[in-house]
Formats: sequence, C-alpha cells, structure tokens
Amino acid sequence: MIYCLHSPTNSVSSEQDKVVPWWSFTKTAIATLILKLTEQGYFKLDAQLTGKPFTYRQLLQHTSGLTDYGMQRDYHQAVQNSEDAWSTEDMLARIQVDSLLFSPGQGWRYSNVGYLLLKQEIERCFEVPFGLAVQKHLFTPLEITSTQAIESRFEFDQLKVADTSYDPKWCYHGLLAGKTQDAVTFLHALMSGHIISKPSLREMMTPYNLNFDVGDRPWQNPAVGLGVMLNNSETLNTMGHTGQGPQSCFAAYYFNQKEPVTVAVFEQTGLQAIVEHKAVELAKTYT
Repeated sequence: MIYCLHSPTNSVSSEQDKVVPWWSFTKTAIATLILKLTEQGYFKLDAQLTGKPFTYRQLLQHTSGLTDYGMQRDYHQAVQNSEDAWSTEDMLARIQVDSLLFSPGQGWRYSNVGYLLLKQEIERCFEVPFGLAVQKHLFTPLEITSTQAIESRFEFDQLKVADTSYDPKWCYHGLLAGKTQDAVTFLHALMSGHIISKPSLREMMTPYNLNFDVGDRPWQNPAVGLGVMLNNSETLNTMGHTGQGPQSCFAAYYFNQKEPVTVAVFEQTGLQAIVEHKAVELAKTYT
C-alpha cells in the first residue's frame, strides 16, 4: 500500500517517492485542461465537437452515448496476452464508434473513448503532445516534477508495478504516472480553487447522479461531475477519481469535511474498493 494524505495540519505518507500509474485519475487532469481551454475561449462546454452530435460537457460527463473498448472481449484478451495495442483507427473501427448507445444527453455510459477525443482536443488547441500540455499548464505551476505520460512498454516496466508486460497505449486517453504526493498536491490545489476559476470548478462539481448499486465500494450516493467521481452525502462528501490497470488500482479523493483533506492511495490489487476504503479510512482520521 502506497498512500499520501494532505490536511491543513498534517501530512502523512508511505513510500511517497515511488512513481506509480494514476490510471483513470488521468481523466481529472484531462477535464481540468478542457476547463482551462473553455476559460481561454477555445470552445464552450455545451458546444458540439466539430462534426459530432455530442458536446464537450457530455464527453466529460459520460453522457455522450459513446461506447467503449472496455466492452470488447477481444480487448481484454489482447491485454491479458500482452499484445501490442491496436492503432487508434483500428480500435475506433472495432467498436463502431459512430454507432451511439443512446442519443447524447439521454443516458449514461462510462467511456474511455470520450476522453480520447478530449485528449485529442487538448493536443489540437495547445499544439503540443498531451504529456507536455499537462506538465506546462497544470504541474509546473504547482512545482510538480515527478509526473510523466507513460507511452512505451519500457516506461511502464520502469514503474515495477506489474509482473506482466503491458503496452500503455491500451490506455487510449493517455496514462499519467507520478508520486502519490503529487496527485494529492494537484487535486488539493484544484479543489481549493487554485487552478481553474470558481465558475469552472462549480461546473466540474455539478453532480450527475448515478442510480445504481456500486457493490462493496464506499459510496452511498455515487455521482459524476466533469472528470471527477462524486459522493454526495452528509457523512461522506468526496470528489476525485479511481482507476485500475493490470495488477494495480489508484484512487485520489478530496474529502469536503470540517477540515478538508485530500488522499491518494495506490495498491497492487485488482479491486478498486480496496483503495477507496483505504482513502475513506485515512480521511476519517482527520474528521
């Protein structure tokens, strides 16, 4: 277990210098950059992508109607077999990307493909690769230097978090890696209003309630915002994201309590509930 916690009065960490994959917490960084681009006038949240029937907000919120490669059995089999990732074009053809599951705004389905399209928009607007955009516009201002976009098997192998070979290009929306401390620094600054404007932060935090059972995960009232997972209850009010990849899970959450705390947890496990419950346990230490 590798974790880090930030509160107004305390900082607790375990193996804080180890760089680990952030998995789908990368989506929170993507969403933050998209909101920064809206502030700079590149597009509006409720504008449709050029030639597409869905909006930026719907992509961020997973209400676009897009399907996902995670629904494909051959995707999971290829990853398990340590195969090279399909090209983006091949993947989009395999999932029949233009065949929406529902009309945009008329349902909810978690889609990594939506965040691939958002990543492409970031690269188009900033005119640099995703990893450079994240570093320049999010992390350098916070004096975060450990993060990197993992783009090759060699780079992933250097993390030493799995005993199988994995091509990180299977994460089509990009895969950030960094210290748990740096994830905490980024998320705490974001939720404290130091990265995007207050109106943008309100947009990010507006909940789309998910009316389904999340099993043994700790969220009683799960919802999503824009690039964040939310839990809206009087006893547990959280904002952040959980992610999973081969043999590991990562969770980073801001707990909006009397003394707000931010927690990031990494564990070599296949159960997202484990890292989420650990995050809740750590945050409760400071209630």
